[in-house]
Amino acid sequence: MKLAFLINGNARKYTELQQQLQAAFRDQQTSFFISQSAGHLTQLATEAITQGFDHIVICGGDGTLNEGINGIVQAFKLNDNGGTADYDWQKIAQIKVGVLPFGSGNDFSKTVHITKEISYLKNLIENGRSQMVDIGWVSFINTKEQPATRFYMNITDVGMGGETALKLQHKIGVLGPDINYFWAITSSLATYKNVHIEATGDDFHYEGKVINFVVANGRFFGNGLGIAPEASVTDGKFDIVIIGDITLMDYFKNLGKVKRSEKLIHPKVQYHRLQKVSIQAKEDRSITIDMDGEFIGHAPMTLECLAQRICLIC
Repeated sequence: MKLAFLINGNARKYTELQQQLQAAFRDQQTSFFISQSAGHLTQLATEAITQGFDHIVICGGDGTLNEGINGIVQAFKLNDNGGTADYDWQKIAQIKVGVLPFGSGNDFSKTVHITKEISYLKNLIENGRSQMVDIGWVSFINTKEQPATRFYMNITDVGMGGETALKLQHKIGVLGPDINYFWAITSSLATYKNVHIEATGDDFHYEGKVINFVVANGRFFGNGLGIAPEASVTDGKFDIVIIGDITLMDYFKNLGKVKRSEKLIHPKVQYHRLQKVSIQAKEDRSITIDMDGEFIGHAPMTLECLAQRICLIC
């Protein structure tokens, strides 16, 4: 076993975390890869694969996990046709991927019940505990207005979630994750206007205004909001949550239920389960995309759930 730790270099106290990991895994063959900027961790993950590491632990929040997963998958790219068949999924499945939630938003880890305790992670690795989990694939328009594709582990959504992620690009580091998320959400609510979209899938069609259209692999987003209470990372399907043309008053009235990860009973809220869905705007307005807590670009977009492609240490 060759064990690599990929650490978000922007995380507070990351050097202390590295020291703790070195002490805990001193009997293992380990190496540390520390990111220096946004997107760097994707490159580091690919480098770790190239160097023969077969256990890769990604230390950070959901955005860091997203970067690491994309780097792992990219290391096994066979073709450049722009589809899910471009990758060697058999070899990807041989890489055991761990998560150490050490970021500002750690929502995916809540779904799979992974803690930030290093002793817990060590026990999982030493006992060979792992499970094959689903991964999401998305084609979209990136921030450079070019067609692009990307993978995700937790949640991708359009609507207010995308606007919130865009605002979080300008978060204030000294405030901490809870205050930053609260500021981003409330400031988005103050100016956001529900967007008119059309979404299609197998035997599925939706057209109308939404405050959020959520395509969930995991259950939580927005730093602990249980938006998709019944989502599973092993069923090969996305949980679709459509929060339609509701008022801000309705939004706040139901926020408590979302925090408790309860399904909402409301005439303009829908739940569906799909393997694939496409989303486009039905008005002359840019629709921002939130993927795992990060702004990545704009619709139109197509999302596909790939069943049990990642070997997760859990």
